[in-house]
Amino acid sequence: MRKLLIIPILTLITACNCQKKVSDKTSEIKKDEIVTNSTCPSDGKCTIEVIKNKSLEVKSDEFGSNYYNLTDNMNTSVVLYRYNRNVEEGLQDASYKEEIIFEINNNEKQLSLSDRDLQKTKMIFGRICFCRGQTGYYKVQSGKLFLENQKENIILDLNFKITEVPQVINSFNYTISK
Repeated sequence: MRKLLIIPILTLITACNCQKKVSDKTSEIKKDEIVTNSTCPSDGKCTIEVIKNKSLEVKSDEFGSNYYNLTDNMNTSVVLYRYNRNVEEGLQDASYKEEIIFEINNNEKQLSLSDRDLQKTKMIFGRICFCRGQTGYYKVQSGKLFLENQKENIILDLNFKITEVPQVINSFNYTISK
């Protein structure tokens, strides 16, 4: 009987050692440094991410609603900006999120676009909430984008307006250190 108890104890001790090795590797991951010149609404959190070597595909479903997919592409990267409103725990259907998603060419050194030319980046605005008839993804047709892609930094400055639905976020200005 005592011999049978030793086997489970040895298994538990061995499993604990494996966990330590996995967590050591995750601490080595380097994140891009982000400097913001924008203000995020005080009732939420704003984040920006550059998803390298991806392409943005904007599609429509059978009801005419837009959605997107990311695919592999060594020549482009996707910029994803998110605003998430803070929500009290325990509340259902109270979440509110806005997204700006667009594609940039990895070799483009400088880009300045306005209004309908913003679609050269496949730019879309997403409003995700329990807002009947006022949620989904919309192509951005009005605004100005300035991008400077330097060796060590990506500078982004965007102002935009959507007419289809109300929006909280309408501009941001970031410098991302690679």
